[in-house]
Amino acid sequence: MNKIWKPGLLALLSLVVPAGESLAGTADFTVQYQNYNAAGPNDDIVEAGIQLRNNTAASIPLSSIVVRYWFTNNGGAASPACWWWKTADCAGITLTSGSVSATGADQYVEVRFTSAAGSLAPGATSVPIDLGITFGTPVNETDDYSYGNQTTFANWSKITVHDAGSAPLSGLRGGTPPSASGGGGDGGGGGTVSAEFFDDFSYSSTSDSGFQNWWQLRSYSGGPGVSGAQWLPSNASLVNDGTSSNRLLRLRGSTNGTASGSTQVEVLSRAQKFRYGTYASRFRFNDTTLSGPRLFGDKYVETFFTITPYSSPNYSEQDFEYLPNGGWGQGNTSTMFLTSWDRNKGSRSNQVSASHDGWHTLVLHVSPSGIVYFIDGVQRASHGPEYAPTIGQYIAYQLWFIELDTSNNTSRTYYEDADWVYFAKDVLLSPNEVAAKVAGFRSASVTRRDTVP
Repeated sequence: MNKIWKPGLLALLSLVVPAGESLAGTADFTVQYQNYNAAGPNDDIVEAGIQLRNNTAASIPLSSIVVRYWFTNNGGAASPACWWWKTADCAGITLTSGSVSATGADQYVEVRFTSAAGSLAPGATSVPIDLGITFGTPVNETDDYSYGNQTTFANWSKITVHDAGSAPLSGLRGGTPPSASGGGGDGGGGGTVSAEFFDDFSYSSTSDSGFQNWWQLRSYSGGPGVSGAQWLPSNASLVNDGTSSNRLLRLRGSTNGTASGSTQVEVLSRAQKFRYGTYASRFRFNDTTLSGPRLFGDKYVETFFTITPYSSPNYSEQDFEYLPNGGWGQGNTSTMFLTSWDRNKGSRSNQVSASHDGWHTLVLHVSPSGIVYFIDGVQRASHGPEYAPTIGQYIAYQLWFIELDTSNNTSRTYYEDADWVYFAKDVLLSPNEVAAKVAGFRSASVTRRDTVP
């Protein structure tokens, strides 16, 4: 991700926000836009000049807003960047991207501002921000909602300004966002949920009939994992979240450095009915052990994922796979792998090399347009439509070993926790919308819901 700021912009900024002044309004900002590459609407890059005018009587902190450029990825892998052609001079801006189902848009890029950007003075217009989006393959820009062919700056309502942190189609401060697409096989959108699955894991134990009606615990042998290791149903349990009454699904894997002394765990939904839509889980990854020493020679995987049977001719899979001790060519570096699989198309994977120890909200968008992975509201990977599942999938959790430290026979146990899991059929919800859904269930004391046919 590039961080870029245009020279001279700070001269237009005021750091004064009048006390009591309202900063909310759908016409607070006007966006002006110039297409730097109007002559190439079918190449592999979007090149947009964007500048903002503050229409209010108050200085507005730029860190309180985001600017959204809406587009279709047309099967390419969108990679946003921001730059100025002659100098790399861009402190104060960061870029993120997200998924949406709307007319003329299945993705958007957000221009965000750090606190160092200051505030835009009343009536002032910023100097241009130069946004680029590369795809790695030729795409058709003319079907993008935000596309225009003007070669000089002019007011443009199809690039929008929103409150920072708002859902993709809400929090409007300027411009007109695209309208949400209807539901159905195109992936839905707009936050209208007609069928959903939610489990708060509020069971007494895994022998609870409610748990067993919804989930199955693996006991059969085989991959993935170390050959000879056991898959034990008893490695899954329900535990209290510290001193609170909130319950967690806990998965454990243990080893003494031998395959026969190693145990793994899988929890799989009984229903294979999850295809397009939004998948999400609040999940605690752990770098440290539940008991025994942490040995970097033990390479293991903590994972939340979707899958069809591997033997199926329609096999597909989408994985959040965290390797606390490294592995798969990462040495001992803690790494998150975000991987999409298709039986006939192979796989595509992105890696985030950093510790993910602790609680995280994982959100996965699956639609005919492709697969998008979010961690804590930030998009971390986007894979093309060739990886979209063609049949229903299971929802699953696993903990398994890639390699063992065979030099140490001390018993050690690794673990992961899930707080809740959610699925919205045929709708792409933002991470904020998912959080609001779960908060609504909990405030209404809804611990389980399944309306997915």
